[in-house]
Amino acid sequence: MSAYIIVYTSRAADTAITDMYGEAEQILAHARERNPKDNLGGALLITDDRFVQALEGDKAAVEATFDRISLDPRHTDIELLHAEVTPRRRFADWSMAFVGDSPALRERHAGAPLASLARKKSGDALLDFMAELARGPDSR
Repeated sequence: MSAYIIVYTSRAADTAITDMYGEAEQILAHARERNPKDNLGGALLITDDRFVQALEGDKAAVEATFDRISLDPRHTDIELLHAEVTPRRRFADWSMAFVGDSPALRERHAGAPLASLARKKSGDALLDFMAELARGPDSR
């Protein structure tokens, strides 16, 4: 079954990392409650002062959710990195997976902030990178 998928990045309006993770908890709780009702899935990555999120499902539901996110005052500098209709869902197992940047993840990726790595990728490589991070350290 095909799905519409987007990946976007944004900067946290409040750059204090403890506040970002607190905001992420609220964002994740809301997404995990609402996304199954809209048949959406995805993954959220937090690194430095950036969010990177993949969101997939029905095009109308994805676009409506992205429109709400775009109006959320917790996000600034929103940049759409990728959008496509894809033949397979990469995040069907998660209403919203979460990946927090960590020293172990940076070590696996040559010490680079993960948001920077995500922004350098495009298309399938970006989606596969997000799915790999969502699966965790044993996903190679």
